[in-house]
Amino acid sequence: METNELIVTLLATILTAVISYCGNVLVKNNRALTILRALEPLARDAVIAAQKLGVTEYLSGVAKKNHAVKTVTQALLNAGFTVKDEQTIVNAVEQAYAKQRDLLKQYPQKDREAD
Repeated sequence: METNELIVTLLATILTAVISYCGNVLVKNNRALTILRALEPLARDAVIAAQKLGVTEYLSGVAKKNHAVKTVTQALLNAGFTVKDEQTIVNAVEQAYAKQRDLLKQYPQKDREAD
């Protein structure tokens, strides 16, 4: 009977470790999924805000993109999330810009002032 008890204890220990590992993986994946779901609306709003900022002061396209990326990054940080791969945020901002080109045209941009 001792061999059976040893096998059951061993299997219970292994099963506990596997369940714990799977739980941690699911939590991490759920957190990543939450970030990805939040990224699209954050990027959309950041792109619109950057475009609106260009109405009152001259901003190059790169400056607007950088502003939008920083806005999204800060919003995620404020919500308790960190994205180690900034390219993910850059891609979301570029995609938001591409999807909203017609909407963004309604905000006339300030021209660069001649020196």
